Amino acid sequence: MFEFHLPGSLAHAWTGNVLTVGRDPSNGWVLAAPGVWAHHAKVDRGSDGRWTLHALGEAVVAVNGVPVRESILRWGDAVSFGSTVVRFHLAAPVQRGLHGWERALWILLGLCLLTQAALVLRLRG
Repeated sequence: MFEFHLPGSLAHAWTGNVLTVGRDPSNGWVLAAPGVWAHHAKVDRGSDGRWTLHALGEAVVAVNGVPVRESILRWGDAVSFGSTVVRFHLAAPVQRGLHGWERALWILLGLCLLTQAALVLRLRG
């Protein structure tokens, strides 16, 4: 999952492997801003897990102020779609399914504590 952060607004996050950006409603991210084409850019995830930005058609896309046709994105890169500049960030991973394990671990630790207390009382008396 990755996010684009627009200054002064909430981050736009995506979980898929491909995101298209542009004015057209068929895009994954509809960005109606000056200089943005109907189908402006595409971001996809390669087999190595890296995210690559591709300019579509004759659209102008820049990464950290340098116009590119294709570029691997890195954490914090400033990406320009027309006149809009956003920051690329990998989203924080979501940890799922550990509530049961955590509960079992706390129960086990509690049982160990009770066993130790019982042993101490038995050895004292």
